[in-house]
Amino acid sequence: MKAGTWTALVVMAWSGIAACGDGGSTVDEGVAGEPGVRDSAGVRIVENRAAAWPVDAAWRLADSPRLDIGSLDGPEATQFFQISDGASLSDGGFVVSGFGSHDLRRFDSDGGHVWTAGREGDGPGEFRGLMTMAAGPGDTLLTYDFRQRRISRWAPDGTFVDARALEGVEEGGFPFVQTLLPDGRGVYSFLHFPAGDLPPIGEVRRDRLEIRVATPGDTAAVSLGEFPGTERVTMRQSETSSGMRMITGSPPFARVTATAADPAGVWIGNSDLPRVLRYDLEGKLVAIVQLPFEPVTVTPDLVARALAEQLDEAEDDEERDLARQRWEELPLPESLPWFEELVVDRIGNLWVRAYQAPGDESRTWHVFTAGGSWLGAVEFPDRLSPLEIGDDFVLARFGDELDVEHVQIRELIKP
Repeated sequence: MKAGTWTALVVMAWSGIAACGDGGSTVDEGVAGEPGVRDSAGVRIVENRAAAWPVDAAWRLADSPRLDIGSLDGPEATQFFQISDGASLSDGGFVVSGFGSHDLRRFDSDGGHVWTAGREGDGPGEFRGLMTMAAGPGDTLLTYDFRQRRISRWAPDGTFVDARALEGVEEGGFPFVQTLLPDGRGVYSFLHFPAGDLPPIGEVRRDRLEIRVATPGDTAAVSLGEFPGTERVTMRQSETSSGMRMITGSPPFARVTATAADPAGVWIGNSDLPRVLRYDLEGKLVAIVQLPFEPVTVTPDLVARALAEQLDEAEDDEERDLARQRWEELPLPESLPWFEELVVDRIGNLWVRAYQAPGDESRTWHVFTAGGSWLGAVEFPDRLSPLEIGDDFVLARFGDELDVEHVQIRELIKP
């Protein structure tokens, strides 16, 4: 890629699985511990049965971090506020982005602070809604600000280089970049604003969500299809002197559409279904991977635990009333969502985070190869969220018992 040339991309998705019929398909049933694989109209169907890892070869996360940065009243560089993303660099250091602090912070491999770049504002090198970041060739950095709808580029020393508007965006919706790829492409969702009257109180809905792939400089974006957005529900409506006041939130055990991308394609999954889809960057569906999970039934005990957790977290009477309304009055699904989140690691494996039921003290991540074969599961501590998964490490955000944010690096052990 020439210096100064952008190659951005967007992705759109959620339709047309039914087009994969049975006519003319070929089947490979596999053996014990291996998935069954078949071809259906040019789409690879992977049906996972059992984990490939033997017990003594399963990956695991180290019990304690080899590096931990974060403090309540220490040096300013170690006081994090709403960490949104992170990326490792070629020298073993890393950069984290802060949504609340409106900045980027680089640290060396020993956790020493190297520089801070960016601040709140609308000018070049300033942020209003910094959510997504990636490291590119030569440790250049890419960032996306969802409020400015702007992708910026930064030199390895933290110097602002240039910025561009997100391509292929029209009115009538909300774009959000899910993944920035190292060569400058970006994968984003576009949530279409609903038309018509306000939805009735208590009605659960999923607005239209597109996943797009947009190339920098192009006015149009490649569409992967339309998908159901995150489940939302209107809890309360009231007239005020300045207009309508509306409180919306998530219904019990809300379903989502999750995405994860790498330079070869995009994974998309609707958590209401036990499968994830693989698209190439031109918008072609290339694989459907069936997840090997068992459904978890929603029981009165799960509901009681969920309500107790939200009541404990509520800060005032209105929040407590809304929690009771959510768990005592809204309709309940028969089972939990199949998953919560998708991540692609640096070597191309897909990580699928199983839905964390109320009361669970750890987070289970299922690992699949780039081809969709299920390897096994890795347990993460509660409140530990990966920012990047490398070949032998996990760069993560951790929230301690006082809700102080930390950046941790933990060894990913592969026997």
